[in-house]
Amino acid sequence: MGAIKGLTNLAATIIASLVLIFLGIVYFMITMWVIKIGASWAGLSGVTGNMILITAGIVSAATIVASAIQR
Repeated sequence: MGAIKGLTNLAATIIASLVLIFLGIVYFMITMWVIKIGASWAGLSGVTGNMILITAGIVSAATIVASAIQR
């Protein structure tokens, strides 16, 4: 019985990890879209894909850190 419960817990952990990875990718893509739209609304025409990518990465990392230290 202990081995079956352990395998069930392992499967649940793997599924939860895959869901969280998928949600992280979706959040990153939404963040990139928001930054791109915000830059165009601000009239910044010289913003390249590299700048959008690094900004979305910084925003996503800051969000993860802030949620980790939240009480």
